Amino acid sequence: MSEQEVIFSTVRFHKSSGLQNPVRLAETQGPRKAGPRVCSVPWKLIMIALGILFSLRLVIFTMLVTNIFQYSQEKHELQESLINLHHNCSIMQNDIDLKEELLRNKFIECNAVNEFLESLNKEQNIWYSKTKTVLNSSHHTGIKVEVHWFCYGINCYYFIMNRKTWGRCKQTCQNSSLSLLKIDDELELKFLQLHVPSNSYWIGLSYDNRKNDWAWIDSGPSKLKVNFSPGGCVFLSKARLENTNCDNYFPCICGKRLDKFPG
Repeated sequence: MSEQEVIFSTVRFHKSSGLQNPVRLAETQGPRKAGPRVCSVPWKLIMIALGILFSLRLVIFTMLVTNIFQYSQEKHELQESLINLHHNCSIMQNDIDLKEELLRNKFIECNAVNEFLESLNKEQNIWYSKTKTVLNSSHHTGIKVEVHWFCYGINCYYFIMNRKTWGRCKQTCQNSSLSLLKIDDELELKFLQLHVPSNSYWIGLSYDNRKNDWAWIDSGPSKLKVNFSPGGCVFLSKARLENTNCDNYFPCICGKRLDKFPG
């Protein structure tokens, strides 16, 4: 064997022994003691999870605070609405009470007026029933005149049923110390129209050609509203006042004013 071959074998042996030594060393060391295991989860994942959890809790807390604030605000607004509603109800109740009081006062006033009118109607009916009658009157001419008459207050009304011209009615009333009826105002006119018998009657209103105006039997001006054309004499019926030719024939109404109330 040459010198080179020996050297190669030696080197080869050492290399082989160098590869096998670690294995043998590991086998000869025996079992190791158990120690704490190292966690295999990275810390970054843990921090991310904790951050997400903290964010979720923060969002939930913010939502709770927002809801609590909205609830408090809505509760405050609701309380203000209830206070305003109560105030409005109080105002409406006061207004209703005031109107009810006014209605009660009006009702009392109306009752008083109705009682007064009823007493007037009773007095009117008493005077009307006591004074209304049918008379067969006559004056110095010997001609009988049928008269229906009644008094209301201090005014007495005589309905002469015989038909005459306006001039003859005027003379007939004068013969009985009366005068053709003079109506003072619209109220008296309405009253007479309610009580006048169903007919048309001469009254003491005629057209004065010298004054170019309507005048009563005593030459006084008329206070009644007359819209008919000038001329002639005026008659009264239940429906209207109207003028016509003075020579027409109608019954008459004579009037007399007493100095005081009867009785």
